[in-house]
Amino acid sequence: ARTRLAEKFGNQTRTGGKGSMRRKKKVVHKTSSADDKKLRSSMKKLGSQPLPGIEEANMFMENNNVMHFTNPEVQANIRDNLIVISGNGEVKGIQDLMPGILPQLGPKDMQFLKDFLQQSAKEEDVPDLVGDQNFEDIAEQD
Repeated sequence: ARTRLAEKFGNQTRTGGKGSMRRKKKVVHKTSSADDKKLRSSMKKLGSQPLPGIEEANMFMENNNVMHFTNPEVQANIRDNLIVISGNGEVKGIQDLMPGILPQLGPKDMQFLKDFLQQSAKEEDVPDLVGDQNFEDIAEQD
C-alpha cells in the first residue's frame, strides 16, 4: 500500500519518520532571559556587588558624544577594578546634556566645549545697522 501511495503522490507526502508527523516550521526561542541569567552568574563568580542609588551614568566617547544611561544597574568589584553598567543607553551630544554634565568633563571635552561655544557665538552675531540708524529711532517709528 505504501508503494502505491508513493507512486501516486511521490515521497513528499511523508512528513516524518515511521508513523509520525514532523514539524513543518522550526520555532526559534528567545534567549534574552537565559543570556541575562548567564551574565548575572558570571558577574557573581567575579565577586561583583550591586551598587544601588545611582541615578545616571555617562561614558565619554572619542567623537565628542556621550553614552548616557538613566537609572542604570551598576555592579562593581573594587578590588579588581571592574565596573559593569547595564541598562538602556542613549548616544547624545555633550551640548544636549548641558549644564548638568559640566563637573564630569575632562580637559579634552572642555576644549571641545570652548570651541563649540565660540563657533555658536560667531553664528549668532547681531548684524550691523545700515547707515545712521539706531535702535531707539526704529523703536519710536513702530
